[in-house]
Amino acid sequence: MFPAFTAVASPALLEGFRYSVDPVDVSQNIGYALMEENAAIVIDVRTKEEYAESHIPNAYNFPVEELLNHLDELAVLKESDTPVLLYCRSGRRSGNAMNMLHKHGFKYLMNMGGIITWANETTTAAPEKPFADAVRAVTPLQNAK
Repeated sequence: MFPAFTAVASPALLEGFRYSVDPVDVSQNIGYALMEENAAIVIDVRTKEEYAESHIPNAYNFPVEELLNHLDELAVLKESDTPVLLYCRSGRRSGNAMNMLHKHGFKYLMNMGGIITWANETTTAAPEKPFADAVRAVTPLQNAK
């Protein structure tokens, strides 16, 4: 369902790319390209323990089991229509999280599957910016909405 990462230049991957107001699955290649362009915020929905072991750099942790408790904090996504890349271990929990957020009015939600197939760097470091600041710093691709 989610192909493993392979290196391809971001501009070529994103040529013709369009965000969707409906929840969609995207390849990790597309997800990585969006990250390189700072064109989406990244949310890891695994447990805090899983996240602490290793995660995608600058991914924010909102465990799926607690997601609905964070709707106030996540509201900045809805207010700004910021594109969101979600992932977990295998893609199942991130798919569930994507559907939950969509039911609460969030748009531009993308499930890029699981970290088990992520072939790029991971880290244990906390994101560089507070969540709301990182959301405001995202620059969606022009003409992609």
